Amino acid sequence: MKDWSWNDTWGWDFPMTAMTATRLGMPEKAIDALLMPVQTNTYLINGHNYQDDRLRIYLPGNGGLLTAVALMCAGWDGNNETNPGFPKDGTWKVQWEGFKKMM
Repeated sequence: MKDWSWNDTWGWDFPMTAMTATRLGMPEKAIDALLMPVQTNTYLINGHNYQDDRLRIYLPGNGGLLTAVALMCAGWDGNNETNPGFPKDGTWKVQWEGFKKMM
C-alpha cells in the first residue's frame, strides 16, 4: 500500500483494495483502504463518489463500496469467520443480525 500512487486512482480502487485485504486476512488494511483521505475516495453528502469537477458522480466507486462492506461483513463461500473484514481488537462493533433475519 505504501508504494501505490494513490493520488492517481479511481474510486473503485479503494473498495477493491479493501476486498483484497479482507481475503488476505488483513482487516486493518481493509479499513485503511476505505478510509484513505484521497480525493477519489470522497463521498459527497448526496452519496456520490466524487472524482473531480469533470466527474462528480462515479457509480463504480459507489457499487464497489457497497460490495466491499458486504464482503467485509458476510464473507464469501467457505468463509467461517464472523465479519472477516473488521479488526477483532474491539474498535469495531459490527451488527447485522437483523439483516440476516430478513434474508
